[in-house]
Amino acid sequence: MQPLGYLQALSVSLLLVIIPAIGTAAKADPTSTATTKETGLYSIGARFGTSFRGEDTDQADIFVARKLPWGRDLSSGWNLGTAGELDLSILQHDDEEVVAGSISTDLILSSPGHRFFLLTGVGAGVLEDEILGDIDFGGPVFFLFHAGAGLRLTPWLSLGYRYSHMSNGSIYDKNPSLNLNMVELRFTF
Repeated sequence: MQPLGYLQALSVSLLLVIIPAIGTAAKADPTSTATTKETGLYSIGARFGTSFRGEDTDQADIFVARKLPWGRDLSSGWNLGTAGELDLSILQHDDEEVVAGSISTDLILSSPGHRFFLLTGVGAGVLEDEILGDIDFGGPVFFLFHAGAGLRLTPWLSLGYRYSHMSNGSIYDKNPSLNLNMVELRFTF
């Protein structure tokens, strides 16, 4: 598939996930907590990043996240919350591309007023092809870890940074890791 084909497939997939989310958000319970109203129940966005150890690998993600019911308001005004996230990614190395999908859970620490947040999460995913250029991921299944921070620019838009680590956790003979610096744009509703 050509890069334009991947972009179209990612766009259609994102729309298929977003439309039900928008409908559900529009029917939100008016008796819900202030925290849910302030931080949003759903978010969507895109991330772009590049490896930093010389692998010359880039990654582009589109994602949808849903706030999970487990959280706590801390006495200092900060909020500790959870979210589940679904990602569709394109990894590019030299002139080759591979599509990947993943699911993760996040732990999010938000400042009073939810202007600034820190997050970390773990998950797992599947690669379309386990070989990308001269990188052999060993198999199609991978595990991921990420940590980052974000700044809410408007009530609906935030800009963030994410460190992302991906490897197969030694479940195959080969276990290369991919570490990325990523910039994120997130829309919350």
